[in-house]
Order: sequence, then C-alpha cells, then structure tokens
Amino acid sequence: MIDKILTNLVYLFYPQNICAYTQKDEYFVTEEYKRLKEIIVDFDSEKSQIFRTSIIDSFGKDITLKNFKDLSLFDWEDRCFTFNLNIIENGELYTISIYLSVLIPYYLINVQKGMIELWFSKSQIEELEKENRETRKLKGLILDIETIIENKFLYKKFPKELCNIIIPNVSFQDSTFGHFNMFNAFFNNVIIKDHEN
Repeated sequence: MIDKILTNLVYLFYPQNICAYTQKDEYFVTEEYKRLKEIIVDFDSEKSQIFRTSIIDSFGKDITLKNFKDLSLFDWEDRCFTFNLNIIENGELYTISIYLSVLIPYYLINVQKGMIELWFSKSQIEELEKENRETRKLKGLILDIETIIENKFLYKKFPKELCNIIIPNVSFQDSTFGHFNMFNAFFNNVIIKDHEN
C-alpha cells in the first residue's frame, strides 16, 4: 500500500509520459516540474543551510558522527539533503551516506564499501586503525544515526525494498522511461544497489 501512496506522490512532482531527455521544452513547462523546481529552489537557500548545519550539529557531541560532511547538491536538482562520512573498520573503507528527502519526511542510509588501497598504503591503514578511538561497529553507528534522525528530525526510514521500484511512465534529467525509480524520485540520481548495506 505504501508503494501506491508514494507513486501518487511521485506524480505530483514529475509529469507522466513526457520524457525529460527528449521532450525538454514540454517537460519544463509542466505544473509537476514547476512544483518540484520550486521546492528544490526553496531548499537551496540560506534558511536551508541553517537546517543542514543543525543536522550536522546534532551529531556534534559524537566522536565519529561529528565528521559528517554536507554534500547536498540542490543546484543539480537533488531532492534531498546528502551527508557523507568515511570510516575504516577491519581494514576496510566504508562511506555512510544519509539522504533526507525534501519532498517527503523520509530518509535512507546507505553504506558503500570503498577501495581503501587506492587511498592508503597498508601501513597507513594500520596506523589509522590504531588511532581510531571509535568502539562501535558499523551497525552500531547506523543505529545511533537512525535514532538521532528519527527522534530529533521526525523522519521515517524509507523502505529499502522500494528504492529500485521503477516508475515506468516517469522520466527526469537523463533518466529515460523505464530507468527512473522511487529512490530517484524522492532523493537523487545515485544508484542504490540491493546488495549494499
């Protein structure tokens, strides 16, 4: 049922059966696109920057979480705030990404394993792990992040199983019909893989 509700919300912001890639002139004058663009512009403001700073500040007392960086790209028409944190656990590099939608009160946390050997030598990795004062494992960090987001900002977790559901009659930017999914609709154009997390 939530998927039907979310699909109906998608149709408030994205025109149906008009391709953003091949029918740009028609697409940009639709009520749906104008509505979406207005919201995005509102969140690309000084007022929004205060909110984004308060999100990072909410992690400020935490030895690890205080290092989140704001990577929100509203000038690229992202539909969410984006915050990233890199951590090393068991010799592996992980990026924790928080996506907070500006269209609906939902968030998603994605964890992606990186290629640490591209950035650090084996001795540097060992040194970084020795200096690390964090005792929580990745899952513990994520639980703490979820608690802060849900309790302080009243966002709900976006159902992960809905992320890759295709909305066949909707297109946006360079996503043509058959390639635009729920995650793209409410967050940004990042590809969320089912095996991540």
